[in-house]
Amino acid sequence: MIHIDQSLKLPEDCQDMADIRQAIDTLDEEVIHLWARRFEYVKAAAKFKTNETAVRAPERFAAMLSQRRQWAKEKGLNPDVIEGLYRDLVTHFIEEEIKHWQQRST
Repeated sequence: MIHIDQSLKLPEDCQDMADIRQAIDTLDEEVIHLWARRFEYVKAAAKFKTNETAVRAPERFAAMLSQRRQWAKEKGLNPDVIEGLYRDLVTHFIEEEIKHWQQRST
């Protein structure tokens, strides 16, 4: 469930650039909050992984990117851009998950 600030004006209701910028800043803050929440799940996943290959999960990574591309297309976004964002972010999260997995394994 996605929580969007209900006080956020719809794009067509914005009166000036200040309204637009406020809405974009609010949305960006919520996106970052969601990335942080996602990262908590990534760290929690380390306890269920038995080796580094399981942490990297290349098949899951490829399937995840494919699904994000599809979601991007459905929302009218450039799937190459969305894939690049997810590839970078998830690669970083995987490296962090490996660190957590290694700490749990020692």
